[in-house]
Parts: sequence; structure tokens; C-alpha cells
Amino acid sequence: MPPAPTLVEEERLADSPFVAKIRRVRYAADARELALPDGSWDLLFLRRAHGPLIAVQTGQIAAPLAVDSSAGDEMLTIAFRPEVYMPRLPGRLTAHQGVARPVEGDRRFWIDSERFEVPSFDNVENFVDALARSGLLERDRVVVRALQGAHQRLDERSIQRHFAEVTGLGLKAFQQIARAHEAAAQLRAGHSPAAVAADLGFSDQAHLTHSLKRFLGQTPRQIATAG
Repeated sequence: MPPAPTLVEEERLADSPFVAKIRRVRYAADARELALPDGSWDLLFLRRAHGPLIAVQTGQIAAPLAVDSSAGDEMLTIAFRPEVYMPRLPGRLTAHQGVARPVEGDRRFWIDSERFEVPSFDNVENFVDALARSGLLERDRVVVRALQGAHQRLDERSIQRHFAEVTGLGLKAFQQIARAHEAAAQLRAGHSPAAVAADLGFSDQAHLTHSLKRFLGQTPRQIATAG
């Protein structure tokens, strides 16, 4: 018989302009995962097997981060789009770290002076709408246009500063992370490292390897084999 899975997970897209994806996972055994840079910041709700509910807002990261979980843990993660931010706690203040949100009992938590029910996997959109109505979430048009490569009235330096203030990372880092993920997708589809490097504008295959190890923690061969 095949071994029992270490974790059982579900992931879905969200019917919300604020959210990139929603993930729910239950750990059947102790596990270590790599959280990868993906252009999103998260709100996560962790129910420990033998402990209280934990609510954490995590900022953007630019390198893989090891995350340990224990058997019986359950976690719900809401990944927000890069142009979405909390005006009272912009990305600059949360990059590469987590901010614990106060929890009340086992079903409620606080963001500033606002109290919310902990969402479920199926009603995240209602929860996010409540955040937006409270003025806790906004979408930044400068970041949207920068990611699209669209012309803006601001000069380049102002755009870079604004982008880093809202998201916590520079625009160049975002572009590098997105290119690394595209390279990984092509490798999993069976393209050779040399072809991927040429197609995506890496200077050479060594440059591709360096980027994938930096942002995804794996070499081209490891990614292709896993794919």
C-alpha cells in the first residue's frame, strides 16, 4: 500500500478582486514546507492540534522560507494580490516578517479596532468584502499599472518608491520572481534549461540556475524532475 499522505490540501481561486488564491491544509504528520516568494502577502489562520487559534499577517518574501507544522494542525491561508494593501500597515512594514493579530476565543480576531469572525474556506469572499467596507483593504492603481508595464505620469524613481512602500518589495524583485515561476512552469512542461533561459531573457543557463535557486530553492533539474 502507498504511504499515507503527510497533508491533505485544497486550493482555489477567489471570486474577489483582492485575493489571488485560498488554501486549506490539514497535516496528518509532522511536516516542513517551503513557502516560496509568489508576489502575494497572506492572512493565515492556524489551529494547532493542541493549542489556541493563531492569526498572522505575513508580508512579502524574496527567498524561500521553511515552515514547520505538526500532526493535527489545520491552516487556512488567504493570499492577497500584490496591489492590495492595508493603508494602516503597508507592505513596507510587513516585508519578510509576520504580524500577529489578537485572537478572541476560538472564532474571532481583531485587526486594529475591528473584530471579525474567522473565515472558513468557503466564505473568504464575504470576509474580504467586510475588510474592504471597513477601509482596511485598498487596491493601489500605481502598483497595478507598474505590474502591467503601463505608462504613468509619475517619474521612474517615484514609481519605485511608491511600489516598495505599498508592497514591501521593489518592482524589479517582483519581475524576477514572476520570471522564475514562469521558468519553472516551462521546465515542468518539458522544455530544456537552455531553451527556457533563451526564451525568458536570462543571460545564460547559469543565470537561470542562480535565479531558480534564489527564489524557488531548486535547480532546473530538480524542478523538471519533480514536475
